[in-house]
Amino acid sequence: MTKGLTTALAALSLSASVAAAQTSNPLELGIDAGVTIGLGDNSVTEVNIPAQAFRVGFVMSPRVSIEPKLGLTIISGDGDTFSSYRGEVGLLYHLARTGMRSGTYVRPFVGLTGFSGGTADETHGLIGAGVGLKVPLRDRIGSRFEANFAHTFGDGSFNQIGLLAGLSFFTR
Repeated sequence: MTKGLTTALAALSLSASVAAAQTSNPLELGIDAGVTIGLGDNSVTEVNIPAQAFRVGFVMSPRVSIEPKLGLTIISGDGDTFSSYRGEVGLLYHLARTGMRSGTYVRPFVGLTGFSGGTADETHGLIGAGVGLKVPLRDRIGSRFEANFAHTFGDGSFNQIGLLAGLSFFTR
């Protein structure tokens, strides 16, 4: 798990440092609650409330932002520790010209997901796409709703449908 988590964090850090060069644009800091429904034989269903993942959106242009996202779950009991992680880098494309804080968007993404515990230690690549809606709540706060589909590669490859509801905080 350490190797996979290190790789995921390195990819997120690289995308964040490249995007940080755009200092004149605001950041979108967000946290999402989510339900992930696995499809097929090797599937798992997860419900994460209040938080499934933390994300940071870097505005690249009036319609495009790069968004690294990281989720980590650690469960410990009876001397055993199990952990799962998921790191993604998404490209949000806002369909309307109303700005980055409201309207519909599409989000293709790539990432890594992994699990460690007991005798298992696995890391797999994933690719997916989502469609969502941003709804402003206040000047610097908004809500976000998304439905997505992802495919995880590997020995036990599988598909997932994700439903997210989140809050976004804008730096300016």
